[in-house]
Amino acid sequence: MERADFAVVGRGLMGTACAYHLAQAGCDVVLIGPDEPDDPTRHDGPFGSFHDAGRITRAIAHDPVWARLSLRSIARYAALQTQSGITFFNPCGAMVAGPSAGPMAEIAQDFLQCAKQLGLDHQPMNDAGFASRHPYFHLPKGSLGAFDPVGGVIDPRAMRRAHEAIASASGAQLRNASVVTRDGGRLQLSDGTSLQAGHVVLAMGGWSALPGLGEARLAMQVYQRTVLLAAVDARQAADLADMPSMIFVPDDRHTDLYVLPPIRYPDGRHYIKIGGEATSPIATDATALNAWFKTQGSEAAAEILRGHLQALMPDLMIAQTKTAACAVSFTASGHPYIGRLDDATTVLTGGNGAAAKCADELGRLGAVAALGGDVTAEGIGATMAPVFI
Repeated sequence: MERADFAVVGRGLMGTACAYHLAQAGCDVVLIGPDEPDDPTRHDGPFGSFHDAGRITRAIAHDPVWARLSLRSIARYAALQTQSGITFFNPCGAMVAGPSAGPMAEIAQDFLQCAKQLGLDHQPMNDAGFASRHPYFHLPKGSLGAFDPVGGVIDPRAMRRAHEAIASASGAQLRNASVVTRDGGRLQLSDGTSLQAGHVVLAMGGWSALPGLGEARLAMQVYQRTVLLAAVDARQAADLADMPSMIFVPDDRHTDLYVLPPIRYPDGRHYIKIGGEATSPIATDATALNAWFKTQGSEAAAEILRGHLQALMPDLMIAQTKTAACAVSFTASGHPYIGRLDDATTVLTGGNGAAAKCADELGRLGAVAALGGDVTAEGIGATMAPVFI
């Protein structure tokens, strides 16, 4: 039986970042999870939650906890890129916008209040200011918000590879396998081997909340969501070179959506991504969630997203669209769950739709917890304590 001081289960954004920070601290660590598929068009595993080319990153958030997590992560992007030799950050800026009145008015108010409270660099705007700065956006009349110059877009696949490359160079072992069973620190892997770890970090995203964890169920809802990718030609992509990422509330004012600027995907085409629909089904078990990732998502949800994109950017010439499945986990606290379940186990999960931009700091905090440290003492402003059903 193989042995290691630490085993991190999950090679997503949080787990890989955690293994990186443990390895950088000189720990003997094994990072466990299947490799990404060679074919980027495949959706046959947990890769759907990060297996694309774009995620929004920004300093401004709806609450100071997420803003601090994001700021600490963004501050380390340059060093990660330099050390790994992998570029993953496009500092194109980020916009946040919502109505000035009505049931969704708190969105813009929370963004602006958070920026003011933490003294974040930002430029407040109304709908006329948005239109003047970026005339291709047609926000609803009465919109308020801000431009965040620190934000932009990350390639989550590339950032994960950067963390993994440095972790491996620092001595971490990578295991292309999944965990079949776990008894404390003893892990039986899908490749037929066994591993005895002094401490296990469970960084399994939405799967952490579903039956099979082996402990009390985490209080977390996992939504099976759909994203729409709208292809634009090279000329339009060039014309939109200054386009920032965007969080906005559409005319129906039931939810906030996100839009990313044109990004070149592995198939060679440029796509504008939109997501955040509020009609997502809830995953009830791991089998259902695994099956979801083998689909292309919901065409009905995609049609709603297509309409919102056309309303926001009416001059956009869309060559074609395609859809993809993803999953978003929301915790009872509204913050990540980072903490020890027992002496042998730490949980690191609960992205709340914001984990990608905060992944480096979340991984670091997971390493702090695994090493026996006090996450509350790290100055984030929340305990991050797991909540159970």
